[in-house]
Amino acid sequence: MAKFEFVKNAKKKAPKPITETKISKPKETYNPAKMTKKVEEDYQKEKPKKKRPGRPKSGRKSYQTVRLQKKTVLKINALENALSVATQDATVDQAIERVLNSLNADEKRSYELWLEMFEKKENK
Repeated sequence: MAKFEFVKNAKKKAPKPITETKISKPKETYNPAKMTKKVEEDYQKEKPKKKRPGRPKSGRKSYQTVRLQKKTVLKINALENALSVATQDATVDQAIERVLNSLNADEKRSYELWLEMFEKKENK
C-alpha cells in the first residue's frame, strides 16, 4: 500500500486583502437653533386628548368599592324597591341621612370630626 502524504501548502488559502474603511459622515448634525424652533412648534400645537376605551364616566363622581355581606345587599335591594329609589347608592345615602337626623348633639359632633378627618386623608 502506498503511503498517504499530507501536503500542507495545498490546503492553505491566501488571506483576502483588507480594504481601507472609509469614515462615514452623518447626513444631519445636531443644530440647537433648529431644535429650539421644532420644540416651540410642537409646544404651540395642542395635541387633542386621546379618548379612553370603555364606558364614559357619568359626571365627575368618584366611586369606591365597599365589601358587604350578601344579607346586607339583599336588604339594600329590598329597600331600593320598596322606596322606589333609583340606585343602591341613593338608597344607602338616604338611609345614612335618616340615621344622621336621629343623632344627638355629641354623636353628630363626633361624626362631623371623623368625616372631616377622612375627607382630608382622602385629599392627600
